Amino acid sequence: MVNGRPGYAHAGQGWGDCALTGAFLLGLLLTSPGIAEQDLRAALEHAREVSYQEHWRDAQRLLDELAPRIDQSDLRAYADFHLLEARHLALQDQSLEALDRATRLLELDLETDQLLQLRQFSANIAVLLRDYELAFEHLLQALLLEAELNDPAQALGTFNMATYLFGRVGEYDEALAYGRRAVALARSSDTPNDECIARQRFSPVFKWAGLVEQAEEEYREAIRVCLALGNRLFAGVLQHGLADLLRNENRLDEAHELALVAVESLAETGYVLGEFEARLVLVETEFDLDLLGLDQAEELQTLQAYFAERGFWDQLARLETLMARRAELQGDAEQALVHLQAYLDARERFLGHERAMRLAYLQVAFGLRFKEQQIALLEESARVAHLEAKTATQQRRARTVILTLSLFLIALLGALLARVVKTRSHFRHLSRLDRLSGLANHGWFFERAEQMLAEAERDGKSLFLILADIDRFKDINDRFGHQKGDQVLGQVSRRLRQTFPDALVGRIGGEEFAVLVSASDVTSVARDVEAFRRRSPDGVRAGDPEVTVSFGIAAWQRDDSLDSLRGRADKALYQAKEAGRDRYVIA
Repeated sequence: MVNGRPGYAHAGQGWGDCALTGAFLLGLLLTSPGIAEQDLRAALEHAREVSYQEHWRDAQRLLDELAPRIDQSDLRAYADFHLLEARHLALQDQSLEALDRATRLLELDLETDQLLQLRQFSANIAVLLRDYELAFEHLLQALLLEAELNDPAQALGTFNMATYLFGRVGEYDEALAYGRRAVALARSSDTPNDECIARQRFSPVFKWAGLVEQAEEEYREAIRVCLALGNRLFAGVLQHGLADLLRNENRLDEAHELALVAVESLAETGYVLGEFEARLVLVETEFDLDLLGLDQAEELQTLQAYFAERGFWDQLARLETLMARRAELQGDAEQALVHLQAYLDARERFLGHERAMRLAYLQVAFGLRFKEQQIALLEESARVAHLEAKTATQQRRARTVILTLSLFLIALLGALLARVVKTRSHFRHLSRLDRLSGLANHGWFFERAEQMLAEAERDGKSLFLILADIDRFKDINDRFGHQKGDQVLGQVSRRLRQTFPDALVGRIGGEEFAVLVSASDVTSVARDVEAFRRRSPDGVRAGDPEVTVSFGIAAWQRDDSLDSLRGRADKALYQAKEAGRDRYVIA
């Protein structure tokens, strides 16, 4: 502790001597007798400009020159210094340390605008760490501070984060509204880099919303703006995002070129997480182009270790899918199953994060509405108090108004609470369903399956697990488009519900389904599966793809865990695929 403030190890310690002219002159300035506080603030502002417009490592060298003086500075300069160092920690892939630095700064008695900056920064870092509940908590506090501050320039960072977070939870209209406000505000800003940052947050919302043409247009405009400013870091992030979009649209040559540029830019600017995410898109594209050689196994393992160590389950799931497909093409069925199981585990963890993120959004939305009600009621109370002070006659009237207002408040809060309970119940139900198929999603299927196994053991029932996988689904998407692929998924989902009306049916992967059914014997289960295979889907038109499904069936045994039961069904499904697809195999 120095002067009542927390002490820190600086982000740039251990780098050695600095040969930059700017840092040398800054050192002369700071060692000169009688340095003024405004000189320190000017030096901090210069370091901030270098961090955002040139390279953060050059800015850190400038901060290292300032470090001996910072503990004796005023509180504002102290907070600005450590917030900029926290940014550099995040870019070095030390996001936990960056978040800890910001959290400790929030404990200080800072001015409102600095508190707002810290909340905005903390929300960004929480997103990098996939801690969406914490991200929404900081966003809520930032929105409240922004309302208190009422300064559009200071609100820009909050709007940027709201754009990203509301887009991530599927609230696209609200995200796009915030994004348009942020871009308009940034274009009128005195800081040119603001538009680059705002567009970097805005562009992916169109991709998540499925607005492909608008997404590509926004990405390209954002890249143009950032490159014109010389901001290679944000341009690299955008190039990575556009490469991912183009790859999903099967424009592989364009995607490959962009991914190469993104990896180079992000590596040179020192943004480690961004570099690894761009490298993932690069290897995915090279696999699709048949350019991923055997000598790149080390790159895949490096990416796998990085994402697994940091708990980035969404990225790890994508990588495990790629490695499973690669092993299958190499004829290594056992390794393909290992990667497929790793994919399922990573996806299940990711879905848990998604549910937590959605609930966090609901809490923020409720908190904002409740705060708005509080503000409105406080304003009304102040108006009533003013009337009460005027005359004794008005006091009686004011008391009546207060009583009425109190009753109204009780009724309003009761209605609001009832609505929140109903809304939460509704979203809890939605969080258990897969949006496209209407079946149980991965997390809810296996959670309910555990309960059903316990009930079966208690009641002596027989259970059977059926795993189903649409054959050559990627070919359907490639030949007929993702919209037709979604229709096929919907048709298979409806047919499974019709065939197994009393069973637990779920979509547990992209084109993979699971059915947990109680039956007297495996023969009746196989009879139902065969009935599914013989029944033609409704609404099939000339030119539609031929859709077949492979099945693996496993009977639950008394000493079975859900994992062992699933493993046998998975193995049977794989055997059905190997035997030529469009069939079932009983484990």
